[in-house]
Amino acid sequence: MNDLRALSIFTLRLRHERHVVHARQRARDIAALLGFEHQEQIRLATAASELARNAFRYATDGVVEFLVRKQPHPLFVISVSDSGPGIANLAEVLDGRYVSRTGLGKGIVGTKRLMDSFDITSSAAGTRVEAGKLLPNTAPAVDEVRIRKIVEELSRSGAIDPFDEVERQNQELLRTLAELREKQDQLAELNRELEDTNRGVVALYAELDQNADDLRRVSDLKTSFLSNLSHEFRTPLNSITSLCRMLMSRSDGDLSTEQEKQVGFIQRSAADLSELVDDLLDLAKVEAGKTDIRTKNFEVQDLFGALRGALKPLLTGNSLELIFEAEPNLPSLYTDEGKVSQILRNLISNALKFTRRGHVRLTAQSEGGGSIVFRVEDTGIGIAPEDQEKIFQEFVQIDSEIQSKVKGTGLGLPLSKRLAELLGGTISVQSEVGIGSTFQVTLPILYGGSGPRPVNDLQAVLSSEEGPIILFVEDNVETSFVHASSLKTSDYRPIFAMNIPEARVAMRSLKPAAVALDRFLDGEDCLFYIQELKAGGYDGPIVVVSVVDDEQSALEAGADRFLVKPIAPYKLTITLKELLEGEPAHTVLLADDDEVTRYILGEALSRLGYNVVEAQNGREAIQMMEKHILTGVFLDVIMPGLTGLEVLREMRRNSYTATIPVIVHTSKELTPQEMDELTNLGAVFYAKREFSSREDSSRLQEILASAGIGL
Repeated sequence: MNDLRALSIFTLRLRHERHVVHARQRARDIAALLGFEHQEQIRLATAASELARNAFRYATDGVVEFLVRKQPHPLFVISVSDSGPGIANLAEVLDGRYVSRTGLGKGIVGTKRLMDSFDITSSAAGTRVEAGKLLPNTAPAVDEVRIRKIVEELSRSGAIDPFDEVERQNQELLRTLAELREKQDQLAELNRELEDTNRGVVALYAELDQNADDLRRVSDLKTSFLSNLSHEFRTPLNSITSLCRMLMSRSDGDLSTEQEKQVGFIQRSAADLSELVDDLLDLAKVEAGKTDIRTKNFEVQDLFGALRGALKPLLTGNSLELIFEAEPNLPSLYTDEGKVSQILRNLISNALKFTRRGHVRLTAQSEGGGSIVFRVEDTGIGIAPEDQEKIFQEFVQIDSEIQSKVKGTGLGLPLSKRLAELLGGTISVQSEVGIGSTFQVTLPILYGGSGPRPVNDLQAVLSSEEGPIILFVEDNVETSFVHASSLKTSDYRPIFAMNIPEARVAMRSLKPAAVALDRFLDGEDCLFYIQELKAGGYDGPIVVVSVVDDEQSALEAGADRFLVKPIAPYKLTITLKELLEGEPAHTVLLADDDEVTRYILGEALSRLGYNVVEAQNGREAIQMMEKHILTGVFLDVIMPGLTGLEVLREMRRNSYTATIPVIVHTSKELTPQEMDELTNLGAVFYAKREFSSREDSSRLQEILASAGIGL
C-alpha cells in the first residue's frame, strides 16, 4: 500500500467460488477482533461477500484486501480490485437507475448503504472498490502491534469449510429474524401504548373544547348583559339630561340659586353616568367582535384640530396648558379616524384629571416600518410601577389623593387599549410618581397592512425613483390590488384615492401622467370630475373604468379612453402605454374558445408590447377583424360556429384581411392535408404544447417573426 497511514491485515485472491465464502468469513472474524458488535460484523461480512462475488463473477484476477486506516478517523476498509472490463454504466448503477437481468449494480448500491465510506473507480483496465466502516468508540486502539496479533489469530483459525460458513450464515439469519420479531413485538406494544395515550389526549381535547365553549358562553352572556344594560340606561339618562336642560333654560319659570346648583349636580351626574354607559357599550362591541372599522384618509393636523375643539371645555377654570405638537410633513393616516380620536381623547381626559399644574402635551411623529407614534405626556401625580399594568384592567381605579376628588369609570384606559389593538397598534405607559406619565400609542399608517399605495403616501411617491405616476380614483380595495399588480412590471407608479375629495388632495400635491377614474363612487356618477380636472389645468389622459359598458357617455364627458371592468392586466398596461407614449400598439387578435389559453397567451404578448383583442369563436373573430386594424391573428382550429380553417379561408377571400399574418395555435393533431392547406393559405403552425407562460419569450418571438408579425 502507498498510504503510510494504512495497516494491512489480510489479502485474499479470488481464484475459486469458495474464496467468496472465505472473504465473507474473514471479514466477520476481523470485524470481531477489531471490536465491532455482532450486527455490524454481519453487515461487514455481507458487504465483503457481495463485492467479492461481483469481482469473481464479472471480472478476473480479483483481490480482496482488509486493512485499517488510522487517519483522520480509525476506519476498517474492505478493498476489492479486479482486472475486468469495468462497469460501463457506473453513474446509473450508483444512482439506482440501472436495470440488469443479471442483477449487476444492486449489490453495489446495497453495499454503499451499509458502509460509512464508499469509493469506486472503474475503467477498461479494471474496477477498484473501497468500502469503509468507522471503528466503534469503545474499540481498543489500533497500532502495528495489535494488527500483528490479529494476523496471528487469523492464521490459527485454519482452513474454512464452506458448509460450515453456510450453516453459520443460516444461524445468523435466524438470529436476525428473531431480533426482528422481538422488535416487531416491541413496536406492537408501543402502538398499543400510543393508542391509549391518544385516547387520553382526545378526552383531554374534548374537555378543553367543553371548557372553551363554557368560557365563550360566559363571555357572550357578559357582552349581552353589558349591551342590554347600556341600552336600558340610555333612555332614562337622555330624559334626565333633557329635563335638566329645560330647567336650566328656565322655560317653565325661574330657579333659585340653590335649585340651579342642585340641577347642575344632577346634570353632571347624568353626564358621568352617560359616559360610563357609552364606554360599557363600546367594550361590549369590541369583545363581541362587532366593532366596524371605517377606514379613510385623514391628516394628523386635522385630527389635532378636532381634538383641540372637543377638549377645550375641560380646560375651563383650569390653569393647565394643553399643547398639540406634530412633526412636520407627517404622512396621512389610512385608518378609522373616529377610533383614533376616541383613544387620544380618553388619554388626554385622563391626564387632565390627574394633573394639578403644568401641562398636558400631545405629540405625533412618524416611525420606521410604516407606523406613527402618538404620545400623551403630563406633569401629573404619576403611577407607581406596580400599578402600571392594573390601570388597563376594567373598573380598576388606583387609590390616591386626587382619585377621591375626580370622577371616573375605570373603563377609559381598557377601552383605549382594546381599540388600539383593534387598529393593529399598541399602547404603553412610562410613569414616575410625582413627576408625571407618558402614554404612547403606536398605530400603523395603513390599516390592515400592505396594500395599494393610498393617496396619503404622497411624500413617498415624490421621493421615490422616477417614473410616470398614475392616479387611480377607485373605492374598491380588491380592484385596487389588481391594478397595482398589473403595473408591477412597468415603470408606472400607481397611487390610489378612495373618492373625489382624496383625488383633489392628490392633484394639489403632484401632477400624475394619467388619471384612471372609476365612474361610480359611493353611488355617485363621477363623470363631472373630468371637466373639473380639465378646468383646473390638467391636460393628461383620463381613462374611465366602469362595470357599466357605456363607452359613449364617458367619451362625451371628455375621457380619452373607456375600459370595462374587470380589466385584463395586459389591457390596462397597453392602454396606458398607448396614451402616454403617443404611438398605437400593434394589435393582435386571439381567436380561441378556451379562456385560459387567451389569458396566458395574451399576457405573454402584452409583455412583448402588443395590444391584444379577443374572440371566443369564429364568427366573433371575423367581426373583430372589421373593427380593428390588426398586425396579426392567432387562430385555434376547433371553435364553435366557424372552425379556424373556415375563418382562415374567409380571411383570404376578403381583400381587407387577405394579407394579415396568421398563426394557427392549436392542440389538435393536424393531418398532412390540413398542414398543406395551412401552408398554401400562408399560415404558420404553432402547437399549444410548445407554449408555456413560464418559458423564455424568445420562442414566441421566433414564431411571430416567422409569420411576419413584428414590432
